[in-house]
Amino acid sequence: MNVSFSNSGSVAPLRADTLFLILIGIFAAIGGGLTAMVGGTIPFFLYSLPIAAAVVLADYRNGVWLLVLLLPFASTQMVPRQVFEVTGFNSENCLLVLTFSSLCLASLREAVRFPHLPPALLVYVALIALAAYSGSGSAEQAITIPGEEPLTVKTYILDNFAKPMIILVVAWMAAVVSRNGGGQSLIWALAGALVTFFMLVVADLVGNGISLESLASAGERGFLSWTGMHANEIGLMANLGFAILLYTAVATARPIPRLTLFACAIAAAAMAALTFSRGAFIGLAIIVGHYLITRRRTGQIVLALSIIVGVTLLLPGAFVERATTGFATEDTHAITAGRPDMIWRPLLPTFWEAPILGHGLGSTMWATPNLRGEMLPVGHPHNAYLGVLFDMGMVGVAVVAAFFWSAWAMFRRLAKNHGDPLWRGVFEGGVVCLMCLAVQGLTDDRFVPTYPQVALWLCYGLALGQAQSTCSTKRTQP
Repeated sequence: MNVSFSNSGSVAPLRADTLFLILIGIFAAIGGGLTAMVGGTIPFFLYSLPIAAAVVLADYRNGVWLLVLLLPFASTQMVPRQVFEVTGFNSENCLLVLTFSSLCLASLREAVRFPHLPPALLVYVALIALAAYSGSGSAEQAITIPGEEPLTVKTYILDNFAKPMIILVVAWMAAVVSRNGGGQSLIWALAGALVTFFMLVVADLVGNGISLESLASAGERGFLSWTGMHANEIGLMANLGFAILLYTAVATARPIPRLTLFACAIAAAAMAALTFSRGAFIGLAIIVGHYLITRRRTGQIVLALSIIVGVTLLLPGAFVERATTGFATEDTHAITAGRPDMIWRPLLPTFWEAPILGHGLGSTMWATPNLRGEMLPVGHPHNAYLGVLFDMGMVGVAVVAAFFWSAWAMFRRLAKNHGDPLWRGVFEGGVVCLMCLAVQGLTDDRFVPTYPQVALWLCYGLALGQAQSTCSTKRTQP
């Protein structure tokens, strides 16, 4: 009896002490975090790094989740590019190293199943590496874009090879999480990132008193330059996220997660609309149009049409003005923003200088007409198809087409046959993402991994994991 009482008496103080220490730790964390934030980027970074390390090393899945949350901001000015003036020493790379280390440790402790990489992906990556190597020899001859630093070989390799590889590594980590029975939580990380981005854009517009009418003018294409991304890039990123979140929400059974995902999807769509990018407008039309065409339930179609009609009637005239710029006057230059005459036609003859393997990634920057001032001084041809043709030649066209065709086939197969309805929704969103990229690629972006394509590459990684899962082809019958 005495022993039992003494044991019970010793447990209570221990629990009280533990609770007291936890409370002290919470207050210290909050106080230290606020102090670090006031102190600037470096103190906050140094304060956050040990906390992030503890969270990530405890479970590599936490690191992948944080990477997906951070990746949409990685190319913006909202995330420090370097700390202590050390190139590459930033939050993204530190988190990537911590997550990879945690994954390696987890593979030693438990049976982690790694997905097999398809040959189409391996050849695609090899082609990117070859094109980056080819272009590095000409990088220092590139024009200097107004407002930017002269291009060096180091900067060229970081921008054109290292950053795409980081995106692919995160996609591979997402595939590992998906292969080992997880992955759905990563959709929430994507949703959180897009909603946060949307709130920051709205806060900037409201805080600076910028009107929608001013944003609709062709001369205001740089109104989102404070983010470090062009409006067209943000529009593409928002559309790809909107596609995945919308179709995931449709496939979600529980009402609260379903409504939450719908709200996040609406935020992503609103962000795409606020960019006033006509490519983003077309992407939105593709996503909504695909939804209406593929829904077989009358109630869903009627509800969607009602929402579309209501939004159209309430839509400010600035959106219509921007979407129809140049059509009333039949001004081809205004409709195309001068791309055919000032970019594409001067560049076309340069294809024959290296038709097989191309000139290397980003070759527009040192193309002959660009160096001679015979075209607009741009860093890429504002057409993803021409970009592949000039940068990687006919071999690149074949390899890139084969890779994206394989991705399309995988998405279609999983969207049709996966055993989990939620995953079917995710991969139907992936199919629509590819459609958006194919159309918006006519006027912008690239067919190599870029940060605006984060949602697509996350979906690809999740698909790789699910394609090799035992339950992926066991569809439940309704």
